[in-house]
Amino acid sequence: MRVLAFPLLVTLLLAPAAALAQTPAPPAVTVPIFWRTQAERTDYRRTADYDETVRYCKRLEGSSGLIKVQGFGRTGQGRELVVVVLSKDRAFTPEQARATGKPVILIQNGIHAGEIEGKDACLELMRDILITRTRAPLLDSAIVLVVPVFSADAHERRSSRNRINQNGPEEMGWRYTPVGLNLNRDYLKAESPEMRALLGALFVRWWPHLLVDDHTTNGADYRHDLTYSFNHGPTVPRPVERWLLEAFEGRVVPRTAEMGHLPAPYVDFRAPNDPASGIEFGSTLPRFSVGYSTLQCRPGILVETHMLKPYATRVRATYDLLVALLEEVNARPKALTAAVAEAEAEVAAGARGSVVALTSALTDSVVPFAFKGVRTQWEYSDLIGARVPRYSSTPWDTTIALRRSLRPVRTVRRPAGYVVPQEWTVAIDRLALHGVATRRLARAWRDTVESTRVLAWTPGARSAEGHRALEVDEVRLERRLRAYRPGDVWVPLDQRGALVAMHLLEAQAPDGLLRWNYFDTVLEPKEYAESYVMEPIARKMMAENPDLAREFQARLQSDPAFAASPEARVDFFFRRSPWADPELQLHPIDRALRAPPADALAR
Repeated sequence: MRVLAFPLLVTLLLAPAAALAQTPAPPAVTVPIFWRTQAERTDYRRTADYDETVRYCKRLEGSSGLIKVQGFGRTGQGRELVVVVLSKDRAFTPEQARATGKPVILIQNGIHAGEIEGKDACLELMRDILITRTRAPLLDSAIVLVVPVFSADAHERRSSRNRINQNGPEEMGWRYTPVGLNLNRDYLKAESPEMRALLGALFVRWWPHLLVDDHTTNGADYRHDLTYSFNHGPTVPRPVERWLLEAFEGRVVPRTAEMGHLPAPYVDFRAPNDPASGIEFGSTLPRFSVGYSTLQCRPGILVETHMLKPYATRVRATYDLLVALLEEVNARPKALTAAVAEAEAEVAAGARGSVVALTSALTDSVVPFAFKGVRTQWEYSDLIGARVPRYSSTPWDTTIALRRSLRPVRTVRRPAGYVVPQEWTVAIDRLALHGVATRRLARAWRDTVESTRVLAWTPGARSAEGHRALEVDEVRLERRLRAYRPGDVWVPLDQRGALVAMHLLEAQAPDGLLRWNYFDTVLEPKEYAESYVMEPIARKMMAENPDLAREFQARLQSDPAFAASPEARVDFFFRRSPWADPELQLHPIDRALRAPPADALAR
């Protein structure tokens, strides 16, 4: 288990804002009406539609040489997705940005398009950097990429009835794309055109050093107006975790408190709506933004303003956190770039056979957290059939338990790499989309590898994201001599994309291709035996193998469903016969014990 500096962290979380050093606030400037956003013009009652948002960005572009609005793909309904690039050096391409040596920050808004204060905060921030210039220093040592609205089609499904739990604006977008996908569940499986555009045209071209994902909460009521989350613990490269703890949580979070906010780790109570149960601050899976970014050796920060606060308050909280974050990056740019470079080197240098954590879970260890709540009365509702909280406006301050120490749960031993047969194009496509380096075999190659036999799995009880995702319960590694053809794909793990490859290709990975049903066909029996053919063969098999006969009788006694099914009885013997399919339940991606020889690989 990794040991973290929690006492220092708790000191920072509990420290009064006045005890922390402040940087001067920018001078107050009256913003000309022409440059006020629709949210500002309407006292934050309304927010601009997608076309108006893009027009505002292009007006900024027309008034400053430090900004470019670029398309990076299209939505399912054909809207152009745009990213706004801000650079004091006019470094408007990935190559130019890398040449500056400055960190690149990607700020993503509207992945859930009803949670849209990040868009308005970014419009104001870009204006204040470029037009009023009150925030101009934020570009001194950083390049900023802003996606104003990621889920643009959902943004245009505008209604005052879209988010029952949320306090404004008057109309807001929808959580899902028109085909029913939640983009913040799509990072690793990458099915949607929006996500494929973000990853293929933005992420793996620019390789941003930091991802910021702006949201609005659901959940309980409390006084904290700004919460955050990030991945930490055994699934995260250590240099990335260190930067998140020291730079973000150690300096950026206290800075936002100085600016008048009440920041907190994302408020996820152990028991719903009950502060007394404590907060659970764990790590998310790579289907989510901040789970994905750390697999790519980059810190990711989830920003969650509080749904019941007025929209103006939520926009200001997001704005101020972005300012504090960019202040930190500008003050210490090399700390961020070095953390990313060190993480990439650490991941690439991992030894074959070393243990890699695919998932983690919270331990029972707790630290105190100063919770800013409101007085709450719980009343039993005979309508709901449970207690329902009734929140007041009376402040209630208390200290509650914060669980954040993590232990590894599902682990695998790292192979030298993977071999992907060329017919499994979905795996090859995803590897390329995520920027994982691969090479084709130039000639036939045979070697002993580890194949993964899937022994037990549980399909999802209900559909999620259009899949009945599999929980892989038990696997067995089998050493096998395998022959590969020219054109099959070698996936080395001595690269920065090693964690992404493992999470895609390991059979038990929590968001791997097997989990999301892309390899279901290997789990489906393709041949069977007629009962009149199998019955005499089965009698001979038992006569020649008394252990098999005892196994069959024991199964009859212990499993009534099996005993009552002639088909299951026939299949019992068929699967143990020479006619059984040796590839059944065999994961199609092999774990290599060594790299192919250099002359077997295409140049």
